[in-house]
Amino acid sequence: MLVSLGLVLGGELYLRRTQSYVVSQKESLIQRLGIIDQNPGLLVRTTPRGKRLIPGAKVIVKNHRLAGVDIPIEINSLGFRGKEIAPEKAPGVPRILMLGDSITWGDYLRDEDTYVRRTEVDLARALGHPVEVINGGEGDTGSEEQMDILEESGLRVKPDVVVLGFYLNDSRPPWGFSGEVGGRGWIRRHSLVADKFYEKLVLWRWIRQQGGSRFAWIEAQNRLDWKHDQRAFLELAHLADFDWGAAWDDASWHTIDEQLTRLENHARHDGFRVATLTFPVKFQVQATTADDSPQKTFAALSQKHGFPNLDLLPLFRTHASEDILFDQCHPTALMNGIIGAAVSDFLIDDVKRASGSTANKR
Repeated sequence: MLVSLGLVLGGELYLRRTQSYVVSQKESLIQRLGIIDQNPGLLVRTTPRGKRLIPGAKVIVKNHRLAGVDIPIEINSLGFRGKEIAPEKAPGVPRILMLGDSITWGDYLRDEDTYVRRTEVDLARALGHPVEVINGGEGDTGSEEQMDILEESGLRVKPDVVVLGFYLNDSRPPWGFSGEVGGRGWIRRHSLVADKFYEKLVLWRWIRQQGGSRFAWIEAQNRLDWKHDQRAFLELAHLADFDWGAAWDDASWHTIDEQLTRLENHARHDGFRVATLTFPVKFQVQATTADDSPQKTFAALSQKHGFPNLDLLPLFRTHASEDILFDQCHPTALMNGIIGAAVSDFLIDDVKRASGSTANKR
């Protein structure tokens, strides 16, 4: 009995040092006693239209699974990461709303290290006056959910410019597993051993039901010579059809076109400008010859709807030998800074026009 208890306590201590979990920034009595009170439901909730960040949430992501360090996150009253947003725009200060998935949200980085915030700093420096850049990103979302977020909360900030950050799996619905884990009772909130065991059990069942083929690309990347063989690269993309490989599936672009139509309609009705960004997958960045066909397709769709597009693949490839990615798609703080500078240069003309338009409304 004592041996079993010791193993459980040892496992608990090990998981607290190595596994990612979410706790409130406001320490409770039970936390001060050294007992965890963790729950991702403090940060994200599931709604009929998908995941949403909880307005007013203030949490710390301990041992973030990507960064490996503690990340403080604050959500404002509109459900966006960052500071509160004034109901009315300040004269001469343009507002830019960034939409996207976890790459944009940047929950694995401190707020000041995200490309959203770095863009804000670089634009303000270049223009010589403040610019307000709002982080409307949300993890595990696709283009449809991002347009829902625009309609639910984004239009309320009256943006002058909306920037849509597109990643290659954005035609696919959210991954879905985290919603299957369900609410955490007292035991799972206070024991990582119990929580992680339950999560692994549910994941195993979920994979059996969904079919393990959707994750086949993860193993295949180690056996296919995708760096040097174009056919191997396309085979890997096919295996990743439920993820980033969706961008090589012609059928997926109809979904993207529909969502860009929604965005164009809102831009016309509400009078804001739109620009788009395209984020690459690691395999495009590191391959000897990049297959940029999805980037070209998305750029053509953006042009069809009147949106300028910045393809970030060439920028990533320029820095491929540096520490720029945590995994297959999430850029490090170093790369977020590089992206922020590039996005600032890309947006500056639109922001100048917005600055003049805002100033004329004084």
